[in-house]
Amino acid sequence: MNTVSEAIKQQIPSISSGTSELDTLQGIFNNQIKGYDRDRYPTFNSRLHHLKQLYKLIDQNSEELTEALNKDFGCRARHETEIAEIIGSLSSIRYQIKNLHRFMKPQRRRTSIWFMPATGKVQLQPLGVVGIIAPWNYSVHLTIAPISAALAAGNRVMAKMSELTPHTSAVLKRLINESFPPDVLSIIDGGVDVSQAFTALPFNYLLFTGSTNVGKKVAMTTAQNLTPVTLELSGKSPVVIAPEYDIEEATLRTLWGKAFNAGQTCIAPDYVLVHKDKLLEFVRAARKAFNTLYPNGLDNADYTSVINKHHYERLTKLVNNAQAHGSEIIVLGESLEKSNKLAPTLIIQPDNESEIFNEEIFGPLLPVFTYEDIDDAIKQIDVHKDPLALYIFSKHKAQTEYITKNVRSGSVLINDTLLQYLQNDLPFGGVGKSGQGKYHGKEGFEAFSNKQAILNQRGLGNFTGIKLLYSPFTAMSKLMQTLIRKWP
Repeated sequence: MNTVSEAIKQQIPSISSGTSELDTLQGIFNNQIKGYDRDRYPTFNSRLHHLKQLYKLIDQNSEELTEALNKDFGCRARHETEIAEIIGSLSSIRYQIKNLHRFMKPQRRRTSIWFMPATGKVQLQPLGVVGIIAPWNYSVHLTIAPISAALAAGNRVMAKMSELTPHTSAVLKRLINESFPPDVLSIIDGGVDVSQAFTALPFNYLLFTGSTNVGKKVAMTTAQNLTPVTLELSGKSPVVIAPEYDIEEATLRTLWGKAFNAGQTCIAPDYVLVHKDKLLEFVRAARKAFNTLYPNGLDNADYTSVINKHHYERLTKLVNNAQAHGSEIIVLGESLEKSNKLAPTLIIQPDNESEIFNEEIFGPLLPVFTYEDIDDAIKQIDVHKDPLALYIFSKHKAQTEYITKNVRSGSVLINDTLLQYLQNDLPFGGVGKSGQGKYHGKEGFEAFSNKQAILNQRGLGNFTGIKLLYSPFTAMSKLMQTLIRKWP
């Protein structure tokens, strides 16, 4: 293990060899490796116990976690925390509990007739020590959901939480320490330097959720250890509103998805494509939708703040830049700079020189583009390939199928926004520029497992059919080869 520690120190020169953060990180990792070596295939009852402990921890301390998130954001809408963080986390754990026995059961696989009476199966084997790097935007759920899948799969888990949500990290770390041995599950806090050291550990698997730029660095670091990695990134997720769809309903659902958590959601609608004849109707519908969703404006606890001043100013600069490039700016409410509350804002037809055209927004700003026909809409989406999510509002099955088959995206939601993420039985993840690998559902359990192929050559006494292919080769051997070649 000393060589691992030295390798980390070399990759992260900002951390001196004597710092307690690195020593603590290395110590937890070493203990989890030892824990895995003591019990490499935890029983069903052991895994179930851990999942129930995790469920109880979130369920009984939801109020404390909600208050911590509110402190970190300055204002985090309680109903959004309840839906996305608390209910989302509990639902993820319940799903793993309900399906644990089925997921653990080995899967029978077909064996070629020429190798009978052998039998084949696939056993999902724990990988060992799993690392999880969670972002700040949904710091509870995006920590707990992958933890639940990794524990269900029988692994030891270390989870690094974001330095931008220190209160939430502190609360969850304390609760985990009170409920789990550190060689089973540990929460890691600290700044960017600790995150870099964390990434450099030779985990058996790493899941990262965050920006594309950081994801590229994570991929480069994990490659040094040949650590398999799932990258949950983001990108620019489009909304396509078909001409015949009820524009007011589509706009209401789109604006809800954009304003939820102040747009700080990896699958938030990034931009909207409306038919060229529907632009004015969309703008009118957006004003109406804002008044419906936030009848009392933003100066209350129902609208979430941008995480900090830096990100508030970043978003404001995007608006100013788009306006300088000739875009019409339509602000739907009154922003409150003192509390970092930025009103939902439409940016009409930003050109490709505008920063917002190319950058991930991660806030309540909504560029609006027009298209002439569906092929034109797809062509515009192709400028920002591989979105994490694709939203389509259409009444026609043939139309939705045409779009989904011609746009490569991580997920698709038809006639709504955001909800696909909360479906536990559907895999979640990106493709291409929006990430690699899937989790949630059975895919989450499998992501943290080794698919161990097992062939059992039982034989009849000492005889097996394959012995007919042993040397010395005879006419029977040649006949067997001919048969196998034609009928595998």
